[in-house]
Amino acid sequence: MNAEQFIQLSKRGEGARVEYKTCTEQISESLYETVCSFLNHSGGTILVGVKDNGQIVGVNPDKAEALKTNIITTIKNQKLFLPCPYFTPQILEVDSKVVLLLDIPCGQYVYRYNGKYWDRNGDADIDVTDQTELLLSLFERKNPHLFEERMVDGLTMEHLDSDTFQYCRNILAVKKPNHAWLQLTNEEILLHTRLAKKDILTGELRLKYAALILFGKEDAIEDFMPRYRFEALFHMCTYEQYNDLKQFPNRYDDRRTMRCNLINVYDRLTQFTERYLPNKFYLPTGTTQREDLRWDLFREIVANLCVHTDYSTGYACFFHVFKDRVVTKNPTRLLPEIPEGELTLQQLGNYTKNPLLVRVFHELSWVEDMGSGIRNILRYAPLYYPDYKVEISSGSQFVFSITYMEMSQEKGENVPRNQEMSQEKSFELNDEDLKISLNGTLSTQKEISKKHKRQQGIIGLIRKNPSMTMENMAEKLGVNERTIHRDIEELKNVIEHVGPTKSGYWIIKK
Repeated sequence: MNAEQFIQLSKRGEGARVEYKTCTEQISESLYETVCSFLNHSGGTILVGVKDNGQIVGVNPDKAEALKTNIITTIKNQKLFLPCPYFTPQILEVDSKVVLLLDIPCGQYVYRYNGKYWDRNGDADIDVTDQTELLLSLFERKNPHLFEERMVDGLTMEHLDSDTFQYCRNILAVKKPNHAWLQLTNEEILLHTRLAKKDILTGELRLKYAALILFGKEDAIEDFMPRYRFEALFHMCTYEQYNDLKQFPNRYDDRRTMRCNLINVYDRLTQFTERYLPNKFYLPTGTTQREDLRWDLFREIVANLCVHTDYSTGYACFFHVFKDRVVTKNPTRLLPEIPEGELTLQQLGNYTKNPLLVRVFHELSWVEDMGSGIRNILRYAPLYYPDYKVEISSGSQFVFSITYMEMSQEKGENVPRNQEMSQEKSFELNDEDLKISLNGTLSTQKEISKKHKRQQGIIGLIRKNPSMTMENMAEKLGVNERTIHRDIEELKNVIEHVGPTKSGYWIIKK
């Protein structure tokens, strides 16, 4: 958070997720009570150095570091906080004053401070230790359900993105033309997938966090899950070189921050892999159709990152692309019997933290079934790079690393191994399918081949994303939009666009 955002929060007033604390000279007991209540409720932000009326007075600049240290020491003290939460206070300079910012995640467990249980009610911290009904409600809210199963108070259909629902229908119209979702309303889809339920007494539709994560508008996600974020980073160096600050002072060469819903995150992350990872093809046994290895392998890695993240923590997910490997980092909570430290793919088993998210991804054919991601990684990784290496570690973060290139010892350059490289998606059509384009007035065989490959690329892009626009096709294939229009006109015996220009989708007729 920057100074301007801090000022905006100070003007908004206190609420269920925002609290002001003066604490100019020392940390008050009430601050830790608020920390505990935020952990037990929905998370929140504490502005230190701000009066109840929103006036920014700051803290003693000479004591700012000591105040920060006091907070860190206290939350790590098991005699005071149990279990110990994890967050780091931030020191900011706002309007020439020094302030502290505490960004508290929604905790995974039930927390107590100094022997007492605190919960949040509106803008107040409530001691529920001796209030049996409220304490029971707190434990029921935390323990029986996974985070994705929790109901979100105040979340309505207005907070969900109708375009995302339609995007899913467009995909299914191509992949599964008889799928039930094509005949269901947005609300019915949520009920069908258990992302929502209706109150038996009132008939009110109640939405779960899974619905927000999968279909939420960005504004709604920011309001209800302010720490939700995915980061995609590309580094023009190897994984080992990344730690050499003298040789590579810039920590990344491209960075994409995503706060959109998970459907769009998956789409953007797969596009990120297309932009920065080499493409390779293979010929499955018994077929004559080449398959895209980059798509087959890294979509599994992207899907695993999306559906196996512990969203209750509020910590960001990272997707790093280095010159020699891909590394993902995400908060997670593995089964108790799985040890911390280095793991193997086989140790992960068929366990998921988010079965509702997995179900929707399964409907879209982005995951196959429980455990399929592990099997597919083991299947495709040696084809993509024979000397691949998978490294997994589990602790406060789940870290997955797969090497896809080796470094030349002589030149220090990336050396691809034994695979055909291309930036286009493979989708082979025969000359009969492309007879219109091949019977044109092109002057040379070279031009015919170039056009043939471009039209193959168009079909491949549509196959992967039926909702892709002609503008995006032009960008991916490195030509102008007018060329794409001409190619699509010549491919009208092969492909067809259904619905409005902006919200419609493509189908492949052959």
